[in-house]
Amino acid sequence: MGLVIKLEDIRELFPAISKFRAYLDTASVGLVPRTVHKALVDVLDVLASEPLIEELVDSYVSHARSEIANLINASPEEIAFTTRTTEGLKNVLRSINVGPGDTVVAVDMDFPTVTSLVESLCRVRGCKVRVVKGKGVYTTEDLRKAIDNDVKLVVISSVQWISGWKVDLKELSNEVHNRGATIVVDGVQHVGALSLDVRAEGVDVLCVGGEKWMLNPYIGTGFMYIRRELLENLDPYPYGIRNRETPAGGWGTYWVDPNKDPWTLPPVAKNAQKFEWGGGLNLFVVALLESARTINRLGVGSIENRVLELKNYLCDRLLSEGFTIYGHTENRKHWSGITLVKTGLSYDKEIELVESLRKKKVVVSRRGALGVSGVRVSTHFYNSKEDIDIFIEELKRGVKSFG
Repeated sequence: MGLVIKLEDIRELFPAISKFRAYLDTASVGLVPRTVHKALVDVLDVLASEPLIEELVDSYVSHARSEIANLINASPEEIAFTTRTTEGLKNVLRSINVGPGDTVVAVDMDFPTVTSLVESLCRVRGCKVRVVKGKGVYTTEDLRKAIDNDVKLVVISSVQWISGWKVDLKELSNEVHNRGATIVVDGVQHVGALSLDVRAEGVDVLCVGGEKWMLNPYIGTGFMYIRRELLENLDPYPYGIRNRETPAGGWGTYWVDPNKDPWTLPPVAKNAQKFEWGGGLNLFVVALLESARTINRLGVGSIENRVLELKNYLCDRLLSEGFTIYGHTENRKHWSGITLVKTGLSYDKEIELVESLRKKKVVVSRRGALGVSGVRVSTHFYNSKEDIDIFIEELKRGVKSFG
């Protein structure tokens, strides 16, 4: 059971909060808690005093697999570590067998990394891309219409980066699996803020970067989940030595064995490890380990409740002040920590507005695509209603000033 979140205790975990009047931009970069900062400092202190200890890194990686698995209801064998969401998506897409006659489904306003990967995959493999129109708002019915027996793969962000719309993964995955296809999910705007049970929601592959809602610094940390039943059918070659099964006696024994033949290699790992770096392990996995521990200790259910409570307060205040929220719905199953506010200002004026807010230490972003744009507000569990009040008062002043 998660802990009851006390705002004053939570905000104390994030020293950067004191540098802003209101930091509402987690969808770009999340704030880093003291627990993660301390873990990284401790690691650097070890490196300053002695050479890298391989057993120490192995321990971090092992514990991080367990914490991440616990967070999304997976098993540790289904978790692989990456440097970014993009790396995970690339690893899995190049290992999926799609070609001429196959169709890959994606949506029209997804993050450009997703669209770039799908477009380039099908350009090389000869598959067809089917794009679902919706401009950031995609119902299950919209997606269902695009999925027929030619579809082999669906690639989608579970929370859309501009609109904040959360896709109903369970309903979508049911439709995908009924057609014998695979669903690959970009969860970077989802995991850490909202619950995601990969088993209950039928996710085949999930890729997440650590630098947003997972509370990691921008140092290149991420993970991917690959459903156990898929692992043996996916071939993310070429393989480094650490993508292979651990030899008898461990890697320490393997390196010094004078009788080994470098061309007689251990079998490729049967678990998600075959999707990882393949060489030396990433020491900064310790950051993901500590952020996942922090989230698990608080309880992702408690965090989600707070994120949605803040979303509700933000929407109520915006609507009462006469602002329009793009893609707004009363159905909370489509809610996330991202809200897109329409100000009515021109492109140039809205850019000036966001810059003026930043100068006042009220941090939000402007995002847009396909003619849709607005001020993107991101509320995580470390935010408060006071943050939202400050933002709205400054937003009103700014719109009046630039309008």
